Amino acid sequence: MSRITSDTNSLDRFKDIHPKDINWYPGHMLKAKKELAKQLKRVDVVLEMRDARIPVSSVNHDFEELLHQKKRILLFNKTGLADVEITRNWSEIFKKSDIPFLFIDALNQRDLNKILPISRKLMQEKWSTFRRRGIRPPSLKLLITGIPNVGKSSLINRLSRRKAAETGPTPGVTKHQDWIKLGKDVELLDTPGILWPKIENREAGLRLTITGAIKDSIVGTSLLSDYLLGIILQKEPEQLLRHYKLAPEDLDLLPGDLLERIAKKRGCLKSGGAVDHPRAESLLLRDFRAGKLGRLSFDQPETDE
Repeated sequence: MSRITSDTNSLDRFKDIHPKDINWYPGHMLKAKKELAKQLKRVDVVLEMRDARIPVSSVNHDFEELLHQKKRILLFNKTGLADVEITRNWSEIFKKSDIPFLFIDALNQRDLNKILPISRKLMQEKWSTFRRRGIRPPSLKLLITGIPNVGKSSLINRLSRRKAAETGPTPGVTKHQDWIKLGKDVELLDTPGILWPKIENREAGLRLTITGAIKDSIVGTSLLSDYLLGIILQKEPEQLLRHYKLAPEDLDLLPGDLLERIAKKRGCLKSGGAVDHPRAESLLLRDFRAGKLGRLSFDQPETDE
């Protein structure tokens, strides 16, 4: 299940990036991992969030080690930004697993109403034992965990119907753990986004960064925009033409030249008319993350030919 195919987009121009150069493991993540391990014994069900666009690259294998004996639900968030067909293929693959899962969208509230019923179903056997003994089942205690910027705080705010957690466009907003009431009989423990100490795969590192789990500054917006344009030119070129009002022949340009064309179209210029590359790069990344450049998935499941 964990094997994925590579994009046809060549990574040759990124060969000088070593995976260790994409690592981002600040001190609060190590502390959060230790706290997570302590809290697990108090939790009934773990909600493990991943990014629907990178359902394998967003797996934190440290979680696999910590959570293998806990009841959990895999929540693949940001489904509204992912390729529909690829998401459907991933869904078929995850159906073969014995772990419940949902492809959700916290912002559009897709399938969020299924999370608590599935969580309660996972607890039915234990709660039935309590009832047979004349013991009233305690409150359902959930824990939400995942990589940075995968949408945990947005999900919590939707489930609690209030702004119970801070959100932001960059990773690392949540720095500590808090218990949040979701109702009279449900409590949820919010945890900071956690990566792993060493990212061994260059492409996985780029995918984590382009989807926002790692700060842009670790790789640099120049390389990220180059990487992104290379993929969009293969998968969603028409959307690129429409959104930036480009000419068809612009699609034959190299990513760097194409970015300059976009910069001129959008007025990302310095005084004197020179292209403001950092501004254009940030514009491109922001538009992609807002879903304005099409629905893109970066992890693609292997298929039998």
